Amino acid sequence: MQIQGTLTGWIPDFYETPTYNGETSDFRLKVLVQDAAEIVEEISDEYDKACEWYRDATGKKSFYDAPFEIQDSGSAIIKLTAKVAYGEFPLPVVDTELQPIARDLKLREGSEILVAIKYTYIPRKSPRGGLRLCPKGIQVLKAVTTAGSDSGDFDIAKAFKKQSGFKQSKPNVKELATVSGEDPDF
Repeated sequence: MQIQGTLTGWIPDFYETPTYNGETSDFRLKVLVQDAAEIVEEISDEYDKACEWYRDATGKKSFYDAPFEIQDSGSAIIKLTAKVAYGEFPLPVVDTELQPIARDLKLREGSEILVAIKYTYIPRKSPRGGLRLCPKGIQVLKAVTTAGSDSGDFDIAKAFKKQSGFKQSKPNVKELATVSGEDPDF
């Protein structure tokens, strides 16, 4: 399965092993997907199958939350997790020409990605069952970094036309409104 969306929340490094308090941790990523009803339905069906499998295999009825959060706007935040201990990290991260992204490129919130995922059932040894979405590879469609953003072949001349209004070459600055009388609280 593939999911296309926008990176949201804290974005980890794609090359360095993730750590928390000095200990190796899981690689976690959140992807905001617009118009997510179809994707959420598919993940929900797989989540239900994973919970049923866990209940049948262990007799336990305790489950982790589904790996998504539905937003009011009809979008959803899809939660991806790659386990370093299981050899799921690092994973391939490429640009639109399928070239690996540079090690020093740090993606930020707002970057648009296409991610291939694998459904992974939580193992029987776990205290709770459920479903984990494991990223297998990521393609960066639009990069947002601390240095700026690159959306590929965006042509500003095709996207916009000349308008009336603000012109940097001829600013039409108007004086700010003033309040009569001095107010000592300001």
